Amino acid sequence: MGKVIGIDFGTTFSVIAHVNEHGQPEIIPNLESERITPSVILFEDNLVTVGKIAKQSARAVPEQIVEFVKREMGKSKAEFFRAFNQKEYSPEELSALVLRKLKQDAETYLNEEVTDAVITVPAYFHDAEREATRNAGKIAGLNVLHVMNEPTAAALAYGIDQLGSNQNVFVFDLGGGTFDGTIMRVSDSEIQMLATNGDHRLGGKDWDDKIITHVAEMFEIEHGENPLEDLHTYQDLQLDAIGAKESLSLRQRALIVCGYNGKTTRVELERGKFEELTTDLLERCRTLCEVVLSEAEMTWENIDKILLVGGSTRMPMVQNMIASISGKEINPHEVNPDEVVAIGAAIQGTLRQISEGNTETEDMPEAVIERFIGPDGAPKVTVTDGATHNLGLVVLNALREYIIHVMIPKMTPVPCEISDRFLTVDHNQPSVLIEVVQGLEQDQPRDTIEFFEEYKLGECTLELPPGLPQGSPIEVNYSYNIDQNLEVTAKSLNDDSPTAVYDIFSIIDRPTLNEEEVAQAQTDLRDLVVE
Repeated sequence: MGKVIGIDFGTTFSVIAHVNEHGQPEIIPNLESERITPSVILFEDNLVTVGKIAKQSARAVPEQIVEFVKREMGKSKAEFFRAFNQKEYSPEELSALVLRKLKQDAETYLNEEVTDAVITVPAYFHDAEREATRNAGKIAGLNVLHVMNEPTAAALAYGIDQLGSNQNVFVFDLGGGTFDGTIMRVSDSEIQMLATNGDHRLGGKDWDDKIITHVAEMFEIEHGENPLEDLHTYQDLQLDAIGAKESLSLRQRALIVCGYNGKTTRVELERGKFEELTTDLLERCRTLCEVVLSEAEMTWENIDKILLVGGSTRMPMVQNMIASISGKEINPHEVNPDEVVAIGAAIQGTLRQISEGNTETEDMPEAVIERFIGPDGAPKVTVTDGATHNLGLVVLNALREYIIHVMIPKMTPVPCEISDRFLTVDHNQPSVLIEVVQGLEQDQPRDTIEFFEEYKLGECTLELPPGLPQGSPIEVNYSYNIDQNLEVTAKSLNDDSPTAVYDIFSIIDRPTLNEEEVAQAQTDLRDLVVE
């Protein structure tokens, strides 16, 4: 059996795990013998250093450092890139360097080659962000079996030993850069997503930034200068802000010293002031929790267990807030907030190998068979995610107004395939334009949608045979896979030829790297030494 690993690729830290020969998921330590790896990259000529050493070097050479790249996933190289040694690196290539380090560390620890992996993403990631994550894995030399939702992975890690308990589990996942609130149902042999919502630009970094801004303002009041204009000072302050935030989770106050241009300001930050500075961030979390409950048509009384996931949930203000709105006792040690997602991903990797027949049972350790395979040879538990956004297209209504028609409603179990028929609006209509959209509501008028292009996944023009009468049928098919990537085809039912079928994504340019660019990136990054 080929070894499969689970990777929690995080904004600030990343974690790897596997299922061992005893059927137990365990964290794989990195080469530095640490259980989590900072998602920080240091460029030095052809040497790339990822992790703790890179993070420690941020004070000395901030211009050679890349951090928080996960927030840029899904953007084109034109929208975001970092240049080192006359080469521009896309978000996928930068992420691939982190993943390559994790792959190498896993191979060193396991003493065997590792290719198969499940990589997790925030549940609220869009199509392009998910595709970018898969691309990064490919560039790193991984066969990505599944791009899995982080809250689902956490629920699986918890629920694998809770099957039959019939619990509704609320996963509150606040990481370094993203937030998801998700309700999962744990039943006899299934873990199913019921509702999710989130913000992929809300996380611990935003709490850090509040501290940075506050200290910079205090410095400017005292000295009349803005210390953030200097990159080195900003990097110092960022690391000090992280330290202060972590300290304030244990103590009532933290001291931050900001030095710039030969001048110094000492700021004693009390926990109460920190909470005051970040009230708006906490309120965004609170609001999204209520939205998730509403979408699930539940109240907190329907929730049996709350899992705190992500290092940012260690902040007392977060734990107090969730306890206050839920009215429930919170156990912050129910799961390890840093490790539970990677553990769930490793479990899912094993389940995928079993369900897809990628391994023979006799090649598996007896303990793995006993824990994960039922008497029928199928996995003992199935994981069912739901579509995290509405998926639809633009149509003309009876008044000839452009409106949104939802093909796959949010929370439809995935994978799924749905077809619908539409009618031409004119006699002898030469073509139809099919615009595929994500995240919009049923019957929403297109002209009222601000920044409409940001919701559009793609478009294609379907050429029609001549002479079609008004009201001729057009069939559109949406196929949504387990990674929550979409394929759309369309055809005229009056056309007997099979050629009038179009793949949306073969026609449009996606912001992520295409297949040829991914292959080129694999070649280009091969010359870099990653450690």
